[in-house]
Amino acid sequence: MREHASLLIINASEIVTPEGNVPKKGESLKELKVIKGGGIAIKDGKIVDVGESERIRDVYSGEKEIDLSGESIVLPSFVEAHTHLVFGGTREEEFLMRLSGVSYLEIQRKGGGIYSTVRATKSLEDAKLIERALSFIEKGETHGISTFEIKSGYGLYIEDEIRILKIIKEVKKRNKNIISTFLLHLQPKGIDRSAYFKKAIENLKFIKDEELSDFVDIFVEKDAFSKEEAYTFLSEAKKLGFKTSMHVDQFNTIGGIEVAIELNLNSVSHLDKTDTESLKELAKKDIVGIIFPTERMFLLKEGGLGRRIADSGVPLAISTDFNPGTSPTINFYLVLSLSVIREGLSIEEAINASTINPAFALSIHENTGSIEKGKSANLQILSLKTYKLIPYFFGMNYLKYLIKNGEVKHAF
Repeated sequence: MREHASLLIINASEIVTPEGNVPKKGESLKELKVIKGGGIAIKDGKIVDVGESERIRDVYSGEKEIDLSGESIVLPSFVEAHTHLVFGGTREEEFLMRLSGVSYLEIQRKGGGIYSTVRATKSLEDAKLIERALSFIEKGETHGISTFEIKSGYGLYIEDEIRILKIIKEVKKRNKNIISTFLLHLQPKGIDRSAYFKKAIENLKFIKDEELSDFVDIFVEKDAFSKEEAYTFLSEAKKLGFKTSMHVDQFNTIGGIEVAIELNLNSVSHLDKTDTESLKELAKKDIVGIIFPTERMFLLKEGGLGRRIADSGVPLAISTDFNPGTSPTINFYLVLSLSVIREGLSIEEAINASTINPAFALSIHENTGSIEKGKSANLQILSLKTYKLIPYFFGMNYLKYLIKNGEVKHAF
């Protein structure tokens, strides 16, 4: 008698997945398991078996069955490890200013940039921000993402940051697979710096007690926060049991990366200006480095950062960095394509960097990020014969099914 399964997926042209329980870096970043003609058995939201379709059908009887007839591939759905998707307004005028030669930091110093989004976010009611966030998540799901990290950061005033964290908590109730982050982004203008920083630290316990955030992050940059402030803030966060990350070396190098290494953070983001020796130190500690191919294109930066980081041995992840100022896209197929075309990754490296490594960055690797027995069935099925076509048809969407926690969430 065959074993019961809630869903069978059979006759995939390819099942493509990372394997193993350590972050992918160096040579292992280039490794994927490919099962041709494969099948997957799912029960109670979990993967119970992966292998040849004939064996899967012999062993299991599925309530539902998706027969791909050798015409589609199956991959883990993307793990999106860095977004700012709770925000009001848009910044198309600033986009045009930058194209005319005005720098991002210059726009910010004049009251634009992050400050304009802060004003627009504050002007919207909670219900509207929740509606917008859920809409962005829905769009992301239709581009292969099943797990989203969402940061605060467009409140600046601590009470407004807590408001955004409460909004994210409400979004979590309505859509599974959300990781929340309290981001100390910028100091509001016109208030005492030491008092503001003290208040941010004092509210960490409240945020923890109210279960408003899984992670704590800080933007270390000129005109933002110093390495000393980062050390103090993240040390306090770690004492309270938060997981930790950092925006670092995006425009300037001011010592934040040394703090990230010393405190052994879960991840660091941007790394545009990080030197090779610091990258090698990150690699020794398996700190995940997250880069943003669409942000780098949108800001007209040179390519190749991904190759440099991968060659240094850092476990590399890629992300949309979805935000209204520097990367207003949730199209992960474009991110993956650009990581190959502009950032110098192989397609195998790009898939590891969009699935298992961001899962490590978010400390959810035991549950998602690969197609392995015992993990949640977070899968994407694409109408392509081989995974090598994903960057070739760059930015195009061939999603046929998104399966989230064992349930078909989207079908096309």
